[in-house]
Amino acid sequence: MVKKVIKKSKNKPDIDIKVRNLGKVIRENKDKKHKTRCGGHCSGFWVFGSALAMILSYTRSEKILWAILHGIFSWFYILFRAMQIWGWF
Repeated sequence: MVKKVIKKSKNKPDIDIKVRNLGKVIRENKDKKHKTRCGGHCSGFWVFGSALAMILSYTRSEKILWAILHGIFSWFYILFRAMQIWGWF
């Protein structure tokens, strides 16, 4: 009987090492926060503004391209519409 010896390649780390370090990597990444002015919690604010702008635009003009354009400008369009309603423009 001849036994085959399997040699581990030096380029690839052992799978056990990867699995053991996975928990450590997850904990480290969970503790990291996005470094923004608002602490990483502003994305919902901008998404809400874009959605609101697109809804207001579509209900007024019923054109999708205008709604997309106003969604890009988000809060600027909302302020513009509010000023129009209040009679500032």
